[in-house]
Amino acid sequence: MNLPDFSTQTPNAIALDLDETTLNSSGQLDNRTHVALHAIYELGIPIIIATSRPERVLPALVGNDILRISSLVQMNGTVACGRAGLNGNLKINIDLDDARKCWDLAEKYAPWAHRTLEVDGTQFAVNNEDMIEELWAFDQTTSPTVISFEKAMKIGPAKISINGINRNLEPLAIKLDQELSNRTIVFRAASELFLNVVPIEATKSKAAACLLKSARISLADVLSFGDDFVDIDLIQDSGWSVAVENAIPEIKSIAKYRTASNDDNGVAIVLERLVFALS
Repeated sequence: MNLPDFSTQTPNAIALDLDETTLNSSGQLDNRTHVALHAIYELGIPIIIATSRPERVLPALVGNDILRISSLVQMNGTVACGRAGLNGNLKINIDLDDARKCWDLAEKYAPWAHRTLEVDGTQFAVNNEDMIEELWAFDQTTSPTVISFEKAMKIGPAKISINGINRNLEPLAIKLDQELSNRTIVFRAASELFLNVVPIEATKSKAAACLLKSARISLADVLSFGDDFVDIDLIQDSGWSVAVENAIPEIKSIAKYRTASNDDNGVAIVLERLVFALS
């Protein structure tokens, strides 16, 4: 591990990826990390959850108490909302022609895959409603708002998510790379088992910067954590960047620091050091 030293200088905000970074490999928030996040909040340090996930599933992943003390950058930076010390809102829509082309290509080249056309983190369209509860709306305390593809297109979609159901989606990803315009980008995740298709201008770091502006905090003063391709911009742009041990080589090569894996409380280890330095 190569942990940051907070003895002479400390960050002014925290930005956290969730899957395989802050959450363990079972998709859960360990109690040690839960406690550390509350301690960070009590010190008055803004927390930003920066995730590929839509908002509707987050209560089941991190708990409503963590959501109340965190601002949210969701769906790869396409939608953001400031809370708990930060203000502002952001939404970037995906190109409509690319959205329709992506939907059709996925049907042609990976018809078994489950896909969602996301609008705002609560409203979404799907190609297979039989799996909604299992795949997209497992927070049973809320009711998901499933709408038609055409209605989602009319409102303004932000992202398309494609779940290969344990089958490799790289052939589809290559086809999408070839066919979609330069206004849209395809992110691979979890060894090409998932694809996130989003506007090229939407990034986690840009969305975080939009929210941090309300508190006059720059990305140079942010402590960020990540593990995968979708976190590259956040790790590159943050002044204090940390890769978990299970991160891909591309993240490890650009992060300034390295901590333990997501299953060994890597995020909590760093946050506890920060809390100790400021207490």
